[in-house]
Amino acid sequence: MSTVLRESMRRFGTSIFSTITDLAVQRQAINLAQGFPDFDPPQRLLDAAATAVRGGFSQYAPSVGYPDLRRAVAGHQAARYGQRWNPDTEVTVTVGATEAIWSAVHALIEPGDEVLLFEPFYDMYPPCVVAAGGVPRVLPTSGFPDFRLDLDELAAAFGPRTRMVIVNTPWNPVGRQFTADELRTLGELCQRHGTYLISDETYEHVLFDGRTHLPAVSEPLLADRTITVSSVSKTFSATGWRIGWAIAPAGLTDALRRVHQFVTFTASSPLQRAVATMLDDSGPEFYAQLTAEYTERRDTLLGYLAKRGDLELTRPEGAYFVMTRCAGDELEFCRELIDRAGVAAIPASAFFAEPATGRGLVRFAFCKRLETLRQAGERLAAR
Repeated sequence: MSTVLRESMRRFGTSIFSTITDLAVQRQAINLAQGFPDFDPPQRLLDAAATAVRGGFSQYAPSVGYPDLRRAVAGHQAARYGQRWNPDTEVTVTVGATEAIWSAVHALIEPGDEVLLFEPFYDMYPPCVVAAGGVPRVLPTSGFPDFRLDLDELAAAFGPRTRMVIVNTPWNPVGRQFTADELRTLGELCQRHGTYLISDETYEHVLFDGRTHLPAVSEPLLADRTITVSSVSKTFSATGWRIGWAIAPAGLTDALRRVHQFVTFTASSPLQRAVATMLDDSGPEFYAQLTAEYTERRDTLLGYLAKRGDLELTRPEGAYFVMTRCAGDELEFCRELIDRAGVAAIPASAFFAEPATGRGLVRFAFCKRLETLRQAGERLAAR
């Protein structure tokens, strides 16, 4: 029955996340593969959700999102980054960041249009582009450990069919932030070629060593052609809530909303109300504590991984993953890690168009309780 699937989508098999998670469950391994926390969201967010569930918010919200949440998102952008967005015409609530990206891609590209992706990429980007009839154009980076863009190669990658670029900053899976120079070059190229940018900024508050988030729209050349995407998932440790948002100039927002209304219509009503409350209540001290907690988690995992001696490590600038390199086959390494150490990681070759390009790369997630990381670390060190 697999031939029922349309031909353009047949190249995308079962996600490696599902495969590794199934193995981890079978072997009762500690899951450092998938990027979901094993701890609850903040109590004030949970309390706000309970209040909303009991408070009459059980029916459809407006398709574009509750006004309170759109105002809270706009307020967050103003307070954190000095941006001014109209919550009525430039902010849309979606079912997670994934749906925002899906709707944006389907709203803006025509069949045959090229969408530029930077490798390694989050694994939902290529199927999203192909499902919309687009053509993923993959631009390699310098590779492990720096994953830097060659700006001359970037310029050469743009052509008459380059309709869109998708970036993730901070960047899953490599853990680095796009620089001002890279954003400036992207702005110049996008303006020259009439290209749109989707900036996936879901890890905007998970940055380390004194870094602050640099939104793509901070580059003036990108301000009128960018859809910025974020969500509750990483900032508030609520990956299962599926509340996200897209921020863009009114014309781009109108295009996205026309697709969004037919994809999911609207996100969960009570959870939207809860997120609005949490965003309004979260000041600088919340984000500072988030940074401190994730810094401790990062350093804890790095310390244990360094003890193994068989992995080359990177020190992530942002997001909550450590990219490493093993000496042999990454899939076999991950299988053996589950069998012998009882710890699951992701073969990072899944984030490359040609898996051979990502040979030997393995990604570990540290969005876990310190107790979990220490238990996993002891297993990793003992092998």
